[in-house]
Amino acid sequence: MDIRQRQRGLTITGFIFVAAVVVVAVMVGARMVPAYIEAYTVQKVMARTLQDAKEGFTLNQFRRDFDLKASADYIDSVRGSDIEVSKEGNELVATASWTRTLHMVGNVSLLLEFEETAKR
Repeated sequence: MDIRQRQRGLTITGFIFVAAVVVVAVMVGARMVPAYIEAYTVQKVMARTLQDAKEGFTLNQFRRDFDLKASADYIDSVRGSDIEVSKEGNELVATASWTRTLHMVGNVSLLLEFEETAKR
């Protein structure tokens, strides 16, 4: 049996290809994680603002309270004016929709679209 037939492993070309794919995946993931953490924080702050709101609150009061809480949690993508509050049945529903463009390299960017809701 020839020694070439018994050898197994990854060629240098295969290694470079796998390394390139891993580097791209890590780069994209590292850029996306903060945006998703912020989306989770927006949902959490909207829910907390709805829970803290007194009966008969106005939309302006809700938006002002959201802005105060959002500034403490370093939320930059959503403002109180971006939030819609509606009543569905017996529940109050706050909804925020926004997009986030993440620059990668050169003229390549990622466009993320978020829509978060909170109910009380």
